[in-house]
Amino acid sequence: MKPPASRPYRHSRDLDAVIDLILACRTGERIDLWPPVHEIRARLGTEDGARLWVDEGDRPVAFAMIWEGSVFLYFALPHAGDETLEAQAIAWAMAWARASAEQHGERVVLCVPVCNDDPYRAAMLARIGLRRGEWHMIRMRRLLHLPIADPSIPPGFVLRPAAGESEAPALVDLHHVAFATASETVGERLNWMRSPAYDSRLDLVAVAPNGALAAFCRCSVCVEEHVRLGSASAWVDLIGVHPVYRRQGLGRALLLLALQNMRAMGLNQALLSVGSWNSTAQHLFESCGFVTIGRVFWHVYDEEMEMAV
Repeated sequence: MKPPASRPYRHSRDLDAVIDLILACRTGERIDLWPPVHEIRARLGTEDGARLWVDEGDRPVAFAMIWEGSVFLYFALPHAGDETLEAQAIAWAMAWARASAEQHGERVVLCVPVCNDDPYRAAMLARIGLRRGEWHMIRMRRLLHLPIADPSIPPGFVLRPAAGESEAPALVDLHHVAFATASETVGERLNWMRSPAYDSRLDLVAVAPNGALAAFCRCSVCVEEHVRLGSASAWVDLIGVHPVYRRQGLGRALLLLALQNMRAMGLNQALLSVGSWNSTAQHLFESCGFVTIGRVFWHVYDEEMEMAV
């Protein structure tokens, strides 16, 4: 049997086959479910920063993509998931990152996420020169059959779903105020609101007594994972509070309401990812019943660090 051949990803013909491949790779019990398939599908709207490895029938057996400019994501079927193939994929990713960095006048950085229970992959990355970073991501889960506390908010505040697409500009403005690094556009917000992963019951806001939007909580339904894997899940994507209204319990209240709505929708678990450095968010999630189910460490190639050695 010939080894898999590498070729560029072509969105118009490969998207559905790639999604099938990713879902097939996620059938194991100890598989990291981030990023959700609907986000991958949305990011694969272009042919840039993605590559396929195919068998003799041009069927995908492995797939690699660059996520958010520097994160390497790799999926391979069990019979194709050897170290040689992944090393080829990482070599492609480094070359892609180098070309992109040169184009934008930036240094070359590539980050590879590795679950804490995968020492073999970590060792392979160390052999090809990637170093484990000091920080990591914590994956958390909340089972929805367990009791969920009722939301508690200050007098005069109201919790409600977002008021449809007409409220998108105000929601984007709130997002930018809550997070200094936010770059979301109104168009991106509308695209999410029009996606199959969107349900208005999980797009929630807190309104202050003066009518201003004070906080928001966004969650997405894992539609394709539910259909293909039987996992009735939603991801907690983002919780933000306007600086003026912080420390009043609004974020926690919105999250609890989202969890109650998820249960009413027939979902069985909520998932989220939080940085190891964000102890405040970790405590919030733990207070709402989330538990840690895994840790994902970043193994990094940084050209600037390499030059300093």
